[in-house]
Amino acid sequence: MGFDGHKLTVNYYLPLKKTDLLQRELKALDRIPSQETIKVALLYVGSGQWTEAEILSNTYFDTSLSYRTFVQSLGWSVDLATFKGYTGKLEHDGSDGKTCPYFVEDGIELVFHEATSMPTDNNDSRQIKKKRHIGNDHVHIIWNESQHNYRPETISGDFGNVQIQIRPLEPGEYGISLYCDSQIKPFGPLVDGMVASADVLSAAVRATAINGHRHTTQMFFKTTSHPYALRQKMINQIAEKHLSSSW
Repeated sequence: MGFDGHKLTVNYYLPLKKTDLLQRELKALDRIPSQETIKVALLYVGSGQWTEAEILSNTYFDTSLSYRTFVQSLGWSVDLATFKGYTGKLEHDGSDGKTCPYFVEDGIELVFHEATSMPTDNNDSRQIKKKRHIGNDHVHIIWNESQHNYRPETISGDFGNVQIQIRPLEPGEYGISLYCDSQIKPFGPLVDGMVASADVLSAAVRATAINGHRHTTQMFFKTTSHPYALRQKMINQIAEKHLSSSW
């Protein structure tokens, strides 16, 4: 095993004591992603809808063609049963749906918790299974066809710290409303009150969601570390703890 870092000499191979504890710590190391991972909620608000229950009860067949086109433009639809990448805690057994939108670029994996792709429980007006994902995402993207402004408190809970609302206007034009917790510093590229064209909408929404997630985690944790730095720190700790005097 090779190690590099501030405390260990670059490119040296170091002997480690093979113990059960070492094996557990190596497995823990493997669970730290090598890329930045971000999960974002994606909601469809139909005509006349106001409440959390109405919105979370929407199925794919309740959505409009323009919304479906937008979802497809955000990334790729991946099969959760076989996908090996980041799923944002969506299960592989079908209980959270068969597919989800996914995007990867420049060391970032982005998963969208698209609510209408998740199974709707007709016996649960609160849609708890959907809410456990949507309600724990810092960033919410709302496609709003309800003819009224979406209220930031619609999805109850402590998250939804950044909310990007998209309202279809004239063909090919979309109104943007941006809500952020008061402690979050301004960011872009989308800003409140902007009108975006169809050819830039998905890229601008993705970039704003990524920046919103980063600003929110900085607000909560004050400092953040890239997964590379976290893995390097853990590798150094493992090497120092389990260093052997001989091969």
